[in-house]
Amino acid sequence: MKSGGVFTFDEAGELKSKFERLSLGGSSAFDEKWLQKVLFENIELITVSDPVYDRIRVVPLCRELTLNDGLRNLFLDVLAVTETGRLVLIECKLWKNPQARREVLAQTLEYATLMQKLSYSDLAAKLKKHINSGTEDPISYRLREAGLEFDESLFIDRVSENIKQGDFHLIIAGDGIRGDLFNLVNSSVMSGMTADLSLLEIAVHKNTEGEIILCPSIPSETETIKRTVLLSTEGMPAIIEEDLEAQTEGASKSGSSRPMHQDVKQTNTLFWQKAISQITFEHPDQEPLRRGGNNWCKVSMPDPLKWITAWRSKDKIGIFLRIAGDDVEFYQQFFSDRMNSLKAEISPDIRIELPEGKDGWAEAFFLSLRLDAVDTLNPETEKRQLEWYTEYLNRYVNYLRPLANQLPMN
Repeated sequence: MKSGGVFTFDEAGELKSKFERLSLGGSSAFDEKWLQKVLFENIELITVSDPVYDRIRVVPLCRELTLNDGLRNLFLDVLAVTETGRLVLIECKLWKNPQARREVLAQTLEYATLMQKLSYSDLAAKLKKHINSGTEDPISYRLREAGLEFDESLFIDRVSENIKQGDFHLIIAGDGIRGDLFNLVNSSVMSGMTADLSLLEIAVHKNTEGEIILCPSIPSETETIKRTVLLSTEGMPAIIEEDLEAQTEGASKSGSSRPMHQDVKQTNTLFWQKAISQITFEHPDQEPLRRGGNNWCKVSMPDPLKWITAWRSKDKIGIFLRIAGDDVEFYQQFFSDRMNSLKAEISPDIRIELPEGKDGWAEAFFLSLRLDAVDTLNPETEKRQLEWYTEYLNRYVNYLRPLANQLPMN
């Protein structure tokens, strides 16, 4: 059941005013430009019901930022940034027809793709056209203008790294999120990059006195979704894979109840940045370690193995290879038969683990190794963690890569 009218009462229970929900569109004053303006000038609307931004300030940067795909100029409706250095890309769309709902998804992902191609300096130069910051950095200027205190050098490094990784928050805001958009967002054929994607519904109500009420909400049928986007050689979205963050948390969070506050997230980010820069692989064909989610990284592997995941939790670190698909029984037998060599070549502690209580994971298993009793947030353990990952990620890679051509494609 969707929301209808909104009613206001006094303390005695007497009806004071009735607000009717408006149908937005190009024929009225309440069109996409209006919604864009309202969101930019009242950026707190996007934080009301999105838990990702709980206790985190979001600062608006500009409207209609120009991005060029080599042939044409495109205009991002609203660009904002969190106080933690993550860019927020907002696209406003009124749902006039099913095609518009399909197009906005591809369009939003294209904006993210083009944004990732920019350096921090490129973005700052573009923002100078929108932000009169004089000789100051325009993004830092906006944060100071909002009354935030921050370390400018560290903040710029965070924004730069998030741009490089394509780690954005993408928001599609509209007057009514339809079921087919849920299906597109949750579809395995959707395309994009590592980013959070939210659908934000803005219900607009008006009373006879001309007063307006806006009700932003994340529809109950969906939630903020983390996706991994693979890009084509032309730089356009090609195919999306489900992000493994949920799997990583499931494999690592047992025994951990520490809330994931921003300082912890930042500590995790700095650790994995160091790991990416320091961990090298002995195998000449192996690609470098790259960022996955908040507290994990991935090591790309030849098909059909896809990738190895390196993760951390409060008091343990680990590595796993997840196998799923139609041939999971073959894989399970394949690796079970080689358990002696796995123990000899990788570690005596390596084991096959089956997921427990995870819907949709019944046909899967993990080839897992972990190190317990490590306070991962203690800087004194950092060197030990990096050495452990370097040793055992190399052992995983060196053992598994030669086996890839012996395995069936999922």
